[in-house]
Amino acid sequence: MFGFKSKKVKFSFVILTWNRYKFLDLCLNSLTKSISSPDLCEILVLDNGSTDKTEETALKYSSVTYKKLKKNFGLNSYKQLFRMSKGEYIVIVDDDVIEFPENIDTIFEKYMSNFSDFGYLALNVIQNEFTNGAKPGPEMYTLVSRNDLVIEEGPTGGWCSCMRKSEYKKIRWKFIFTDLSMKKGEYGALTRQLKKRLGLRNGIIRDHTCFHASGQHYTKLFGHLDREIEKYAMVGMTRFVEIYQQEKNKDSEKVDNP
Repeated sequence: MFGFKSKKVKFSFVILTWNRYKFLDLCLNSLTKSISSPDLCEILVLDNGSTDKTEETALKYSSVTYKKLKKNFGLNSYKQLFRMSKGEYIVIVDDDVIEFPENIDTIFEKYMSNFSDFGYLALNVIQNEFTNGAKPGPEMYTLVSRNDLVIEEGPTGGWCSCMRKSEYKKIRWKFIFTDLSMKKGEYGALTRQLKKRLGLRNGIIRDHTCFHASGQHYTKLFGHLDREIEKYAMVGMTRFVEIYQQEKNKDSEKVDNP
């Protein structure tokens, strides 16, 4: 009897999404093109119970494994996503990251290999007049250089970030029993446990950027303002509800005052 070896997966790109299909389409289109070795990668999309066109958008991409939950479990759904992943590396991708550098898998492998004492590395973000990509200011970072590669050690967002599956397994139970929320996100919980339990550092890959379309400008541009207002209202973050509502009201003011 002949057996068949299961596909070796080096990278699991995992995306948690909810009612943001226009962003998701741009995200998947760019991500699939940026991967240099698709045969060694998987893309997992977990849908937190969307009611828009998320499902049909994800299913357009043959390389994507899609699963839909019956309701929105918030950021706690990352626990299921990580359990689904088969790769040596897990790359967390926000669905509003809409541009990626070429050879993203090669980039992460190179930096994770050269910075073995770092457990969590994110791509840098493009910054322009409409967004800073959700990245803190430069005063928060210290440069670490090795073999002509540079890491900005410091706060690491979850926009597009990589960790080793073997190290995640060592902190998995602590992560699983952490109640995640908008105020206690997955990347903060992961970096804290990787540092506390394994002594691993975290940072940003300085010279390779993605475009994280965060903020009200791009949310409005792609028609997801109501979604953001609903999201922040659900978790009681009234300040952000007001920010996005003000952006929405600008259109009403234009109609009333042509």
